Amino acid sequence: MISLFDPVNDAAGEAGMQPVASWRGHDNSIFDVEWCADDTRMVTASADETCRLWDVEQQKLLGVFRGHSQTVRSVSWRHEDQHCFSSASRDGSIMMWDLRANKTKVGDEYSYRPVNTISRAHYGLRNAGKMSRGKGSLVAGSVTAIKSLRHNTSLIASVGSTSEIVRYWDVRMSAPTRATELPTPAAASLLPASGGRSRGTSSLALDPDGTRLYSACSNNRVYVHNALLPEAPIAQLDAPEFECRSFNITTSMSPCGRHLAAGSTNGSVVVWELDMYGQNSSRQRAVLQGHVKEAGCVAWYPGAERTQLATCGDDGTMRVWDINAELAGAAKADPMKRCSWGFTSIHRTP
Repeated sequence: MISLFDPVNDAAGEAGMQPVASWRGHDNSIFDVEWCADDTRMVTASADETCRLWDVEQQKLLGVFRGHSQTVRSVSWRHEDQHCFSSASRDGSIMMWDLRANKTKVGDEYSYRPVNTISRAHYGLRNAGKMSRGKGSLVAGSVTAIKSLRHNTSLIASVGSTSEIVRYWDVRMSAPTRATELPTPAAASLLPASGGRSRGTSSLALDPDGTRLYSACSNNRVYVHNALLPEAPIAQLDAPEFECRSFNITTSMSPCGRHLAAGSTNGSVVVWELDMYGQNSSRQRAVLQGHVKEAGCVAWYPGAERTQLATCGDDGTMRVWDINAELAGAAKADPMKRCSWGFTSIHRTP
């Protein structure tokens, strides 16, 4: 189901916040939702192997995007472009779509084919220890997240299930001519060699200026990258409360660029305070407690006039957080209110 809520005008009584509209969007779970720049349409990604474009006001299906052979995990609109977006899938591919091309009208909607495809975008090693003996093999890992960049609208960043590497792709690149040939990214951000096994990465977040890119890794760290100069990460964020043990953990940057929120496998939501360089120099963080199971999805209210943060968890609830010291004090003192509202604690790392 796709449900729309109005956290600004909904008083959220005893029954909780109620959706203003709901409709069946896919034939399987929905993994990502991305609004178009004009806020009238959105694209959804699903385990039914399709993306779908919706007219939000009318809850009308405008198009179905077919090409992936497994779950579509992530979608990202091209910056300030209402026609082009990219999708990433568990099948290991990234596909580019253009609403003006490769379409066939079926009734009142369109069926689309990709205009470009990057296959095996995050390949990894199977039996890596045997590679030196010629017995290992490459596997096409899942592409877990993608993000269109702001400073160069032809570039997208991607992460996958096989490593901590962030790869940067030119969406105009041609596919390899041979089936055995691996795609070559325009750039990559690599971690310094540690000798440990590779870890996968679950999500990407870009700051409002488009200069800092954040990747949440399954080693329970969020790495800070210079999006303008892809090299090794320039910093990292961590916290005892942050656990990234699944590829459903997401991150979100506040519209002001001063806070990064991340879900957590243990149900916590961690919000790091960032300085002008996108790093946690103050060592301060807020920890939001309310979900009783994994808190996977986090998203800030997009306007600078409000500070609301929405979170979704495997406990079947969506929570909307706002700054209210009086309610926070009441929640800490009353176990029932703490359960229904949630509360925030502030921490400083020594």
